[in-house]
Amino acid sequence: MLIRKRYLSRRVVVGLVGLFLLVVLGASLGLAQEKITLTVWWWGEQESPGLEKWMEGTVRLYEKQNPNVTVNAVLQQTDTLIPAFKSAAAAGQGPDIQFFWGGIWTLEDAWLGNLTPISDYWSDEQLNHLLPGARAETFWNEKQWGVPFYPIGTAWAYNKKLFKKAGLDPENPPVTWEEYLKAGKKLRKIGVTPIGGGIKDGWLGGWLISYYGQQTLDSFQDLVNAITGKESFTEPKHAIWWSKLDELIREKMWNVDVTSLDLYQGQEIFRTGEVAMTYHVQPGLVGFEREMGSDVVGVMMTPIFGKSKLAESFGAPSQILAIPSFAKYKEVAADFLLFIHTPDRMKAMYEIGGAISPDDRFDAAWLVWEADKKIQKWTQERPEFWYQYYYPPMLESDGAVVGCQNLFTRKWTSEQAAENMDNVIEKWRKANPELIDNYGKWKPPTE
Repeated sequence: MLIRKRYLSRRVVVGLVGLFLLVVLGASLGLAQEKITLTVWWWGEQESPGLEKWMEGTVRLYEKQNPNVTVNAVLQQTDTLIPAFKSAAAAGQGPDIQFFWGGIWTLEDAWLGNLTPISDYWSDEQLNHLLPGARAETFWNEKQWGVPFYPIGTAWAYNKKLFKKAGLDPENPPVTWEEYLKAGKKLRKIGVTPIGGGIKDGWLGGWLISYYGQQTLDSFQDLVNAITGKESFTEPKHAIWWSKLDELIREKMWNVDVTSLDLYQGQEIFRTGEVAMTYHVQPGLVGFEREMGSDVVGVMMTPIFGKSKLAESFGAPSQILAIPSFAKYKEVAADFLLFIHTPDRMKAMYEIGGAISPDDRFDAAWLVWEADKKIQKWTQERPEFWYQYYYPPMLESDGAVVGCQNLFTRKWTSEQAAENMDNVIEKWRKANPELIDNYGKWKPPTE
């Protein structure tokens, strides 16, 4: 009887263990097979045509590798992008991945508690593949808050044929401010407007302060000093760019209808040959080259007048993807972002949408267009900084935008535009005292 009782005990034990393992395995399998819908609110097709097709392909491949995941990628419109996320954050529900413009446009929501650091989900090894300049924009308080999606190298397109017709060297565009103004005079002499642009919707203000305003700064800290009140936006270091822009206006460098056109409309007149130069981001510059030919379109950096350390800097800010704090599937979101940064997807993004991933695994041998090759070279050889992505948005909407519009319409002088910047930032400081300290915690990951 004793032996029988011991035998039964073993059977009971084995049965209980088997049942336990079955329950655990079943729970595990259930978790693995949980049906997940990952919602991505993104933007970029407007800036880099082809990205929508790339995103559709990326979603299909990710779903194939992860059969239990459905990715709902929603292309947002420019004017609803920010308001839609603000509403989602207020409600505490919305996308698992959100697109942001970089720098402060991302960190503002981190400061408000609306984002989860990507560094909570990516390892240091994974993060270190991202290029330092791209990481710096959203690296704050020792954490990485955003993943660079693609950079927008911001340079100028110029028409080589018009340059040649005006007696200028089509392969050597102006580098200094003096050369810039001389080129403008030669172009006007043959009836060609030097620069095409549009300031009606205001966005050009943020571009111009970045093209010109950072040329007299030595570092990001100089801008922080003006933002926090240690320096004034009326000091020469921060104000001289207004007089330089005023000089371009007085010299009739811009199209006469610049105040009647929006940002993108101002760029488009470059295609007609009415203007010799215009501003654009990297995908747009390549678009010009692809459409008009490499023999017609060249790319150039902003001519230099400053003598500070950032005078020869190149602006290649990154558009950002981030995980909201209220995201339902944070781990899956982080995994999808990793998938975007695999070599295959980075190569496809360039081939289909013309966008370059700021990642050390992106192979320069993939580059096809001269504009891309030049911009990649400038990004690697020059300090990287883009003024617009580092100041409070209020300083753009009420400062740079309003100042540029009033300068173009001749309602303000350059001095008044600089004084307005000081007034705006003082108003911001009074309304946001808690954000001033946040700027002190904003340091590149390499420091």
